[in-house]
Amino acid sequence: MSNLQTLRTLTDSPEGAPGATTTLVRADPRSPPEAYPDLHPSLRAQLREMQLRTGNATPDLAMLLRLINDHYETLEKERRGTVEAMRLMADEARALAREAHAQSSEHLQVILDHIKDVVLAVDEEGVIRTFNPTGERVFGYAEAEVIGQRVDLLIPQITIATGETVPQALQRLAASSGDTALDLTARELWARRKDGERFPAEIAVSKAPLSRREMFVLCLRDVTERRESEEAMRESAARYRLLVDHAPEAIVVLDVDTGRFVDANHNAQKLFGLDRERLLQVGPVTLSPPQQPDGGASEQRARAYIQQALEGNTPVFEWSHRDAAGREIVCEVRLVHLPSGNRHLVRGSIADISERKRSERMAAAEHKVFEQVTRNAPLPEVLASITRLIESTAAGTVCSVGVLLEDGKAFSYMVAPRFAEALRVALERSSVDVRNGSCAAAVYLGRQVLVADLAKDPFWLERRDPALAAGLRAAWSTPIQAAGGKLLGSLGVYRREPGLPTAAESQIMARAAQLAGIAIERRLAEEALRGSEAKFRGLFESIAEGVYQSGRNGRLLSVNPAFVAMLGYRSAEELYALPSAAALYWDPADRAEFTRRVESEGEIRDAEFLMRRCDGQQLVILENARLMRDGAGRILGYEGTIANITERKRAEQAIFAEKERAQVTLQSIGDAVISTDAEGRIEYINPVAETLTAWSLAEARGQPIGAVLKLVNELTREPIENSLSGALGRAGSAVPTDHSVLITRAGHEVAIQESAAPICDRAGRVIGAVVVFHDVTRERRLKRALAWQASHDALTGLINRREFDNRVHAALLSAQRGERSYALLYIDLDQFKVVNDTCGHQAGDRLLRDVTGVLQTQVRATDTIARLGGDEFGVLLEGCTLEQATRIADGARQAIRDFRFVWGTTTLSVGASIGIVQIRADTENVANIMSAADIACYAAKDAGRNRTHVYEADGERHREMHWVARVTRAAESNRLELFFQPIVSLRAPGGRGFHELTVRLRADDGELVPPSQFIPAAERYNVMSVLDRWVVGQAIELLGERRRSGQPLPLLAVNLSGTSLNEQSFVDFVLHSVGEPAIAGALCFEITETAAVTSLSNARYLMGELKRRGCKFALDDFGTGVSSFVYLKTLPVDFLKIDGQFITHIAQDPVNRSMVEAIGKVGSALGIATVAECVETEAVLAELRRIGVDFAQGIYLAHPLPIAQLPR
Repeated sequence: MSNLQTLRTLTDSPEGAPGATTTLVRADPRSPPEAYPDLHPSLRAQLREMQLRTGNATPDLAMLLRLINDHYETLEKERRGTVEAMRLMADEARALAREAHAQSSEHLQVILDHIKDVVLAVDEEGVIRTFNPTGERVFGYAEAEVIGQRVDLLIPQITIATGETVPQALQRLAASSGDTALDLTARELWARRKDGERFPAEIAVSKAPLSRREMFVLCLRDVTERRESEEAMRESAARYRLLVDHAPEAIVVLDVDTGRFVDANHNAQKLFGLDRERLLQVGPVTLSPPQQPDGGASEQRARAYIQQALEGNTPVFEWSHRDAAGREIVCEVRLVHLPSGNRHLVRGSIADISERKRSERMAAAEHKVFEQVTRNAPLPEVLASITRLIESTAAGTVCSVGVLLEDGKAFSYMVAPRFAEALRVALERSSVDVRNGSCAAAVYLGRQVLVADLAKDPFWLERRDPALAAGLRAAWSTPIQAAGGKLLGSLGVYRREPGLPTAAESQIMARAAQLAGIAIERRLAEEALRGSEAKFRGLFESIAEGVYQSGRNGRLLSVNPAFVAMLGYRSAEELYALPSAAALYWDPADRAEFTRRVESEGEIRDAEFLMRRCDGQQLVILENARLMRDGAGRILGYEGTIANITERKRAEQAIFAEKERAQVTLQSIGDAVISTDAEGRIEYINPVAETLTAWSLAEARGQPIGAVLKLVNELTREPIENSLSGALGRAGSAVPTDHSVLITRAGHEVAIQESAAPICDRAGRVIGAVVVFHDVTRERRLKRALAWQASHDALTGLINRREFDNRVHAALLSAQRGERSYALLYIDLDQFKVVNDTCGHQAGDRLLRDVTGVLQTQVRATDTIARLGGDEFGVLLEGCTLEQATRIADGARQAIRDFRFVWGTTTLSVGASIGIVQIRADTENVANIMSAADIACYAAKDAGRNRTHVYEADGERHREMHWVARVTRAAESNRLELFFQPIVSLRAPGGRGFHELTVRLRADDGELVPPSQFIPAAERYNVMSVLDRWVVGQAIELLGERRRSGQPLPLLAVNLSGTSLNEQSFVDFVLHSVGEPAIAGALCFEITETAAVTSLSNARYLMGELKRRGCKFALDDFGTGVSSFVYLKTLPVDFLKIDGQFITHIAQDPVNRSMVEAIGKVGSALGIATVAECVETEAVLAELRRIGVDFAQGIYLAHPLPIAQLPR
């Protein structure tokens, strides 16, 4: 055998078995077995055994093979034994498995038979293979009817898309329910019973091997009852939400664990002043002050109440809340535990009882005051209680009560516990006057005085500083009166911020003043009678309410006269003779109820009962009573008051009847009426409104006002807001609107006039509104016709002067903005008077109409023609240069010249003089334009008539026009200043002041311009009425101020120009402005002699009207006209102002002296006083005294002075 041998050794398994390996060993036959570490341990052991047996280190192959064979045989025996053991174990396992399968099948069948869900086994083709008894009950099929049918017989909705087969649908549902699916929830779909009824079902599908094939297992549950329960729960939740949202009180739900609200209704948001989002971020501790009014900590007390609710109780308690503005609100709270799965919820119902508590505090305070009065407490103590009554019920106020001295001219003392002492003393020492504060003024005027801001009010002129130093700003005072009307003092209520009292505060003041009056009057009566019993009797008998005391058995012990009179008895003794007060009650059960309540509660307040008068009449009374006890606390009887409220009850019934009558009235009046709530939703419409809007009451109720009352502007056709919307936002009537057109429900249009007013409750809150409207279609049509007549000339149909001025003004504004260019033609017919004189006025009218037609053919459609008066026309050319205007004017002139007017057998021709003026951006105003056009027209006439002339201002005229503009601007910007010059009486010096008013103009540089520089231009260009109007207005305002302050009124002389006399609007202004006789009697109007004669009829009319009102007149510059004396008999003048040219040289010139003497004698004969102007020297003054002139005026006596220096 060679050194290299290949041995094939089977090491880990029998021959041919998996895992056999082949090992190649290069061996040295003489090497020991340990020299071959790669040999299998068994082979090394065999080699070692062979060497031991042979004793030779050289291996014997035959021996080796025998050893290997023996080893393999041993292994084979072991393998066969192992296989047999495994077979036996397998047989036993199969037997156990068959037994377990049989048992599990039985268990599964029992489960399937009793499970509440439908279980189906469906093969991969969608055919039902198993169907449990629950399925029979749910679907109404027997198992035999279903087995072999497709599953969509029971579940038609199992496929969800067009083209999807039942197997595909089952595979999709099984996939969505598999172990790897994200959504393992059951699917809801509609199933169908045998009778065809569809019902909602939940289905879950899984895929599993059954009977050696893949099957789908469907679990289905009928969820009809669950859905109905869920729907019922949703409806219940919705009803609960509706009840919560519409509950009259505030409702919140608190999560006790988080300490926050989780729900709140609208009233809760309104109560706390927070929106829902913010409210749900806080809890009760946040909305409460740190401590409750009794000193208890809010947090701990709230926790205790909440714990009571969680334990099943329903605590009801009063609680002080705090809203978002920090205002404390007294509320009544009711807590209820709300069941919840895993949260502790408590519902709170909160009612604001602030008003009730305030009424209770007021009643308690009044009762305390009456108690003090009854027990004869010192008057300052009683009055201090009254101040505290007001301060406790009207938060933020301080109060004082002042008691008058007997003579009523000053206060004897002032009770003001919370006043600074300096202020109390200052007011106490005040005399009764309108400048010493509200309390003194209220007594002085005998009425209530309300001062919103004492820092500005004249009532506090003398006591303002100490009041402001005390931090007070508003002061409201009410006089305190006795029952007979005598003033006893004054009650004052003060705030630290400006403002006026609310309605509730006014009621509190009135009641407190009444109480103070009772207290003071009682004290005065006590002092007068000098005895405690007499004092008590004074109050007892003066009170308006009936007061009584009775024993416990009901027998009356004491009654006041008011009690006797109220019940109609002749004397108190008749009442004392009654066995019991029960006889006075209409129903004896009422007296029994009274006794029960007063003895159980200790007192009874504001209880209404029916009583029987002595004559059998029924009374409604309001009774307040309490127990009387002795020192040991035993009940002695009852004492109380009764007030007769029969009339009030009748008034309430009358109000109800009035409401009924109002309803009937609304049904029958001719106006349409719509009323709404505070949100503008309709509550009522009357039949007329139904007719006009085409909405019935049933259809309109609840609709927004805008849906029924649809309005548009008849001019712009734009929608407009109805006046009711504005009325809902303020406590005042809305002004009736014009140009409103109602669009009815049927689409028709009705012109209406509407007005609206808010409806307010006693607190002044707007709770609704009412709108009244009526059909004004006919009136609107008539108004348009009148408006057309007001702006058009009736003869020619052209616009009139006023409308033309408006359009020129609009054109001027457009030109000043640089938008367009304009020109104006002023046309005056040349031979119109000839036509009138020759053919009569009818022919003249006909000529004007014909000329109108001629002009209309010569201008463009965009131009405006107007008849300015008589034979004058105006043409406004729009978008026209001066050159174009000249051509148009020349064309119009030539057309008029070529026109032949035929009247009967007469043929006449007329011409036209036309002034042309361009409207530029630097043109001042309409008056300048018309004046310029007028000047140009007259220039054309001066040049020979029948021609045109373009206005060109020369230097002098330009300066005058400049002054006209400055005067106009000064009047508009209030830069005119009033001066006065005294008119001195030469017969009775020192009498009533008499002054002539003159005007100055304050230039842009601040310099005063004398009237001589601007009056001539103002007279030339017809703006004197502007100056006259301003001076008259200033004079009347000055006199009105002096009259209101109680100062004597001087006589003021005001100059009127001839232009103003001829201007009807100015005359109307003067007649309207002069109102009170005292004011009229202090005005003297000066009219120049020339103006009076020139405008004689106007002067007579104005003088007559103003004389009837009490005004005086002076004829100025008298003596300059040759006919002066002729008109004196017809003009009702009071003064003749002699022209200054006769006065200046009267001492040297005998002619002037004679003229003055003559005027003086004529004036004396006619009873007219004379006034000399221009008195400049002592000599002139002495001569005037000698002649007998009544008054003198001039710089020798006094220079003109600013009106501020007018003597008072």
